[in-house]
Amino acid sequence: MIVSQEAAHRARADPAVIIPQLFLSQGACMMAIPVSHGNAMNTASWAELNTVSPAYKQIVDSGLTKNLEELEAYGLTVITPEQLLEAGKGQPHIMDTAREAILRIAEERTGVRHDVDAGTHGMLSGQGSNDSQYLLYAFLEKDPIFEEMIAHPMTLPLIEYYLGASCQLSSLTCFIKWQNEVGYGEHLGLHNDSGLYRNGPLPDKPHVFNTNWILTDYTRDNGAFCIVPGSHRLQRHPKPGEGVRHAVPVEAPAGSVLVFHGNVWHGAFPRRNPGLRLSVNCYYCGPHFRCQEDFRGRISDAMLARNGDRFRRLVGYDDPWGFSDERGPVPYCQR
Repeated sequence: MIVSQEAAHRARADPAVIIPQLFLSQGACMMAIPVSHGNAMNTASWAELNTVSPAYKQIVDSGLTKNLEELEAYGLTVITPEQLLEAGKGQPHIMDTAREAILRIAEERTGVRHDVDAGTHGMLSGQGSNDSQYLLYAFLEKDPIFEEMIAHPMTLPLIEYYLGASCQLSSLTCFIKWQNEVGYGEHLGLHNDSGLYRNGPLPDKPHVFNTNWILTDYTRDNGAFCIVPGSHRLQRHPKPGEGVRHAVPVEAPAGSVLVFHGNVWHGAFPRRNPGLRLSVNCYYCGPHFRCQEDFRGRISDAMLARNGDRFRRLVGYDDPWGFSDERGPVPYCQR
């Protein structure tokens, strides 16, 4: 993770350790969940806690309480390959299979065989003039591994803790990024993902959340993802150029998963090294928002058969809204 455990302890006592004075002067604050430090409350007897969020129970049972603390304090956490291994959740199988699938899909769509080490890549039309990366969309149905990623038991509890059990997958994308000294430019492309709120303050409770599955090592010179720690507490979009000097790279090995708050300011450093940077992004939203992708028409019976009810809800297959006749609300699967 980008901050040490010692720094996390100090941040709970002194927010200035992590959040720059620039932000403190605007009323930002830090929060932490007291579950594992000092005189922490006893959360062992779950049978007696019928009112506790099921997502929080899953977080504790999966050993993710420290990750939840980091989300509260910094707006981002890293689930390490070791955590996934210890939990027996299919790593490194997921990352290896996903990387192979992404390279196959990229070749199919661009006509160019991509090489992670050499940096050979194709291009997609219609994505502007950015000569440092492109974005793959609409590939959930291309390999069963993506079905596993969007509903993964080590990420979904953290998402549902913030967005609720009725949250949906808004989009599934992949950044393919290559060597380029400019990248997003001097402002690092800093933004947050609460794009529906163009003006005025953002809600303190996030309406969107994101995961970033790292398929190739993240280092600063490899074009790592970056954040402004604690910026989700500001509840607004960054102004042009704001936050750049406080942005830090999220350096993590392939096989890690980033989970981050919809309000946190983030972007990426340019990739200075040869080769490709690959990451799969699962973007979630509350059930009252229109999703970026309409997955429902692409979901096969086989996909439904090998996944549970939560998968159906994630892709909006049982969504009753969007009706267009006198029957009123009718789930998509019955239309």
